[in-house]
This record gives sequence, C-alpha cells and structure tokens, in this order.
Amino acid sequence: MRKALLNSRKKLGLTQEQVSLVIGISKKTYSHIETGRRNPSWEVAQRLEKFFGIPASELLEITDEDRK
Repeated sequence: MRKALLNSRKKLGLTQEQVSLVIGISKKTYSHIETGRRNPSWEVAQRLEKFFGIPASELLEITDEDRK
C-alpha cells in the first residue's frame, strides 16, 4: 500500500476512478499503483506528482509498515 498516495487522494475527497480519469489511466491501473501491486511509468508518476503537488518519490514510497 502506498499510504501517501491513498491519503492524498482521500484528503481531496476523490475516488480512484476520479483520479484515474484526470491522469489518463484506467481505474484498475490506478488501483494497482495505489496498492503497490504495480509501478507507474515515468510519465504517469509525473502526472501523479503534478496532480497532487507532492514529489512522486514521496507519493509512491512503500514503507516497511505498508508491507505488513
């Protein structure tokens, strides 16, 4: 789970589908990125960074706590 990505989305009150539409990927792909099952392409990582206003390295970080 990528908690920073999840928390950023929830803080804005958005669904996975809403974010996926804005950044131009499928909801399934976004869900896989958010849960850490898939890594985004560089282009998608940049779109996420721009959308949330948070560096991609922070948004996409998976901590040891997240792995539990």
